[in-house]
Amino acid sequence: MRISEARIFNFGKLQNKNYQFAPGINVVYGENEAGKSTLHDFLCAMLFGMEKGRGRAAAGEKYSRYEPWHAPGYYSGALRFFVEGRPFYLERNFYHKEKKEILKNEADGEELSVAYGDLQVLFGGVSKEAFENTYDVPQAGAATGKELADILAEYLSDAAESGDASVRVTRAQNLLNAKKKELNQDLKRIKNEKKQEIHGLMIEKELLERDCRGLQGSIVDAEREINNLKRIRAEEIDEMKQKYMEKEEGNAKENGKQRMAAAVFAVSVLVMMINGLVYGYFHYPGPWMAVSELLLAVTGAAAALKWKRESEKNQAQQEEKPSLHQYSNAALMQSERMLKNLRDSLAEKETRRYNIIEKIEAAQQSGEEEQALGIQLKAVELASSQITRLAEEFYEEIQDELNGAVSGWVSRMTGGRYDRVTVAPDGRLQLHFDGMDVPPESLSRGTLEQIYLALRLAVGEIVTREEQLPVFLDETFSMYDGRRLEQALGALSERKEQIFIFTCQRREMELLEKLGISYHKVVLE
Repeated sequence: MRISEARIFNFGKLQNKNYQFAPGINVVYGENEAGKSTLHDFLCAMLFGMEKGRGRAAAGEKYSRYEPWHAPGYYSGALRFFVEGRPFYLERNFYHKEKKEILKNEADGEELSVAYGDLQVLFGGVSKEAFENTYDVPQAGAATGKELADILAEYLSDAAESGDASVRVTRAQNLLNAKKKELNQDLKRIKNEKKQEIHGLMIEKELLERDCRGLQGSIVDAEREINNLKRIRAEEIDEMKQKYMEKEEGNAKENGKQRMAAAVFAVSVLVMMINGLVYGYFHYPGPWMAVSELLLAVTGAAAALKWKRESEKNQAQQEEKPSLHQYSNAALMQSERMLKNLRDSLAEKETRRYNIIEKIEAAQQSGEEEQALGIQLKAVELASSQITRLAEEFYEEIQDELNGAVSGWVSRMTGGRYDRVTVAPDGRLQLHFDGMDVPPESLSRGTLEQIYLALRLAVGEIVTREEQLPVFLDETFSMYDGRRLEQALGALSERKEQIFIFTCQRREMELLEKLGISYHKVVLE
């Protein structure tokens, strides 16, 4: 692919601008704030689109940075480019409310669809993420060995035949590790909650068991007390029966004596009355009759009164007899009520204890939430292992090619000082110099930046093997000294891709002219 023209209708500070580009090296020069980064971001936005973010993050993103506040509907531009010698025209309106894309083949007038992926097909299936991590090189800064390893590990994630490096191992593994950590924290929280719940239930169970043991002891004591009271009651009843029988026998004897005396008394009185009646009738017929009748009445009344008193006495003694069927013992009844209460309380506590045991058993089992988290955790672990496996398989497939490409570009960038580099499966680089292995961490900052650029260009060759995309270098050489810059520019001149060097310094152009390397200059004013 080669970009031939960029037409900017309205994009940040650039308005109604038209820039022409040539094959090979293009140097976009301008003082600070002249719009170099704006043009760079415009080209990237035209190639891969630009979306408006949401929320607070939208305030500092590129869309908001370049959106024209006075005419947002005119937030647009166009690009002309060639793919395999065929000319194409691409126009985009970035305004999120009026988004529009036009893509057509200018050779035959065929209209294509950006939405349905025709543009990405022209780019060989390379995604925005893959491009940004290979051929879109910002000011690198010092890169440590670990950073280089992480960068390469990201590129080695391309396990698909299409060469799409949008899925990156390091980022994917970091996301999976973060998810795994989150799931483990949730599982730990649930287990701690269950542990506390089980601990509380165990304490309650132990207290209930202690109460049950106490109640069982109290029941045994109550049963013993009731048995003792029943024995005492039986003895008392036997004793009362014996006393009652003895009393009945005494009462019977006394009543016999009293009846005998009353009979004798009645007979005596009767005899006296007869004698007196006979005697008085014959000697004192009138008054004696009255006296005799009076005496008879008094004697009868006395006898009747005595008989009544004897009867009442016997009745009172009869009422004093205890009823064996109505006999009750307050102590025994109270003990039996207490025993019933104890048994009811024991049954209630035993029921609660069984319920707690069931709760403990249920708590010891995995709940729905815990099972779901466990399934997610297994899925994350499986995904992590699969990504690692795919990255290793991909590494094995491209190992020789990758080592050759990295070694070649490191040799060019360092003037042949380091001519062999190997890349480990974990993404770490190992440089070889004079028969020694040199870890990147031991290198100078400038050398590290050379290796960093060589690494991106080498992996970019693999990622863009179907269609060579342009290389964007935005102030990439700001930390390079003159010797390293010459080495870098010499290496870049050998590349087949279209090169864009965005710089605020003239030394890149001066060195290109010194080295006799042709280039196309674009000056921003």
